[in-house]
Amino acid sequence: MMKKLLAVLLSVLLCVAFFGCAKQEEETTTTTTTTTTTTETTTEPVNMNNPLTGEGDYNEAAVGKRPVALVVENLSPARPQWAIGTSDIIVEGEVEGGISRMLWLYADYTAVPEKVGPMRSARPPYVQFSEFFDAIFIHWGGSHSNSGYTGGYETISADGVDDLDGMDGGELFGRDTTRSVSSEHRGILKGDKIPAAIENKGYRTDIDKTAFSELHFNAQLTDAGTEAATSFNCTFSSRTDTRGFSYQSDDGLYHTNDWKTDVAFENVIVLLDETTYITVPYKGSTTTYLNYNYTGGSGYYASNGTATAITWSVKDGLLSLQTSDGQPLQLNVGKSYIGLASANNGGSVSYS
Repeated sequence: MMKKLLAVLLSVLLCVAFFGCAKQEEETTTTTTTTTTTTETTTEPVNMNNPLTGEGDYNEAAVGKRPVALVVENLSPARPQWAIGTSDIIVEGEVEGGISRMLWLYADYTAVPEKVGPMRSARPPYVQFSEFFDAIFIHWGGSHSNSGYTGGYETISADGVDDLDGMDGGELFGRDTTRSVSSEHRGILKGDKIPAAIENKGYRTDIDKTAFSELHFNAQLTDAGTEAATSFNCTFSSRTDTRGFSYQSDDGLYHTNDWKTDVAFENVIVLLDETTYITVPYKGSTTTYLNYNYTGGSGYYASNGTATAITWSVKDGLLSLQTSDGQPLQLNVGKSYIGLASANNGGSVSYS
């Protein structure tokens, strides 16, 4: 009997010991939970619009790349200029002796047509204007400093402007043979050769945002002002002709046939600036160059059949267009014409 009691007691003790250990193990077992935290990274969307026109569907490969600025002749034998109307912006003004010249700006240098021109030589005002947009400057020749005048070549050198010059030869430039005019009216640029020429020079292709003048655009078509402007005319100086534009309501653009072909713009802008004439010896005679001060002043803006007075300024090398009350000027999306008119030498604007 005594043995049976001892056996039962031992069995009870063993059970208590077993379940006590199991409970202790259960209480001391720790379950580790891993928490994963996901951090969302927000990147600023890339603006896919053309920075010179505000137009969408811009070449993605050209986003953030430098534009090019081409010097194009404007004398009667050169008209119509090859590929005129294809650039994003045309700048036009007097350069010397009553002669006007043009600067064509393309935001995407891979989109320049295969045949552009006639190409002409560098003058300081156009070298300087190209710098407002951090552009690579393309020209054929240039003026030299003489008797108090600073030449186009010297401006390029002093300002450290990246340029492509037809005087250097190579495949980028050539002569057209289809027109019976003198050779200076037949110099062409082969646009499809520009990327290779830039690469061969080792020029920077990314825009320096601190050196690029930002243009502002309306989200939708907007009147320039309250004054009607179906006819708009710009006279560069008392020595030059007048560039006339006619607004056509069917396409909402300003048209001109002054270059012996129809060319149209969404925006027409005129900047009035103080200018200086400098007469220097030239080939046994004299020539008179015109310099722009680019210090700012008044101007006019026409779009959508209306016009308004504006102001403009240059600060830290950047061009700024403003409304008459000092706000950034909002342009309509599309191509622009910019006329440079002499505020103190007979430049003028008229519209109705």
